[in-house]
Amino acid sequence: MRTIRSSVLAEVAMAWCSFQQIIFVKMFRRWVAARDAGLDRRVAVAEVYRGPGNAMMAAVAADSLFDMVEARLGRALKCGCCCSASLGADETALLGLLQYSASAGGVTTDAIPHGLSGAICWAAMAVRRELGIPRSEGATTGQPVARCPFARHDRGTVSRLLH
Repeated sequence: MRTIRSSVLAEVAMAWCSFQQIIFVKMFRRWVAARDAGLDRRVAVAEVYRGPGNAMMAAVAADSLFDMVEARLGRALKCGCCCSASLGADETALLGLLQYSASAGGVTTDAIPHGLSGAICWAAMAVRRELGIPRSEGATTGQPVARCPFARHDRGTVSRLLH
């Protein structure tokens, strides 16, 4: 697995992401654009899906995940520019959520200080399944995250969120 070497980064490059993670970010960016334009988010997400599973099933799982995260945070998720090769803070946090969902099993873990609701964990695992991300990919390193990754403004510990 690749790690980001620098401890201080202004932006996180998608070059450090796996193919499935890049597709996930593209799905998220399309979802935000559709949400903001008042369009059907699931259809928009299904259009950019590339993976081993069913495009609409992946879109439904991603839509559920993003919706539940927004509800839990009490705010709209923000994405980077559609053509940007860098990840925004929410995109990085969502990738971290995908990573930790592989081992969280729907319960609170030290890796996620405020806990991960069972519904969000199951939605993240459904996204992983539809994108073909193996359960072994993304196993936690045992290093707990100091605070909610969605509140993160620095990128200093991002290496723990990305492989």
